[in-house]
Amino acid sequence: MIGRGSLWLPMAILLVLAVLSFWIERSVQVAPSGTPAARTDPEGIMENFEALRTDPAGRPQYRLSAKRLKHYTGSKLTELEAPRFVHLDPEAGEVSAVARQATVSPDGNEVDLRDDVNVVRAAHAGQSAMSLRTARLLVFPERDLLRAPGAVEIRDATLTLRANTMEYNARQRVIKLTGRVQARYISGRN
Repeated sequence: MIGRGSLWLPMAILLVLAVLSFWIERSVQVAPSGTPAARTDPEGIMENFEALRTDPAGRPQYRLSAKRLKHYTGSKLTELEAPRFVHLDPEAGEVSAVARQATVSPDGNEVDLRDDVNVVRAAHAGQSAMSLRTARLLVFPERDLLRAPGAVEIRDATLTLRANTMEYNARQRVIKLTGRVQARYISGRN
């Protein structure tokens, strides 16, 4: 009888440990939406962040800065507050984009600018300055591509354009407008 009673105590302890392990595992698992529970607590925060990307020869390609940068371990996403993206091209001219918020993909190949996005192409060699306003802009730095999935307004010294969506290929210097496109040309002659 003593032999049987002594087996129940270790079994009860193992059962309690199993239930406790199950409870701990459930409390730290990833939420069903795919968003890690740790997303609310960033791994790192930087104030007045600035990064410069150069080509293999050391020439600046683009600069990304923000008032605050938050990086999350679980999702590998980076969030930016008051971001500013500047594409540096001595031949085509400087293009800058600012917004209230942005998210950078884990590999850094996509920057999603949101809320009051304003893009400005500086005046350069026979071209006036140009501005673009939209609510959201996707920037693909490695591909020299800008994409606005929603309504855009583009202005320069002689032209005002409005469209439902836009894509700008900086390498080819081509702007593709889709949806309902409206254009207003202002003659430069007096």
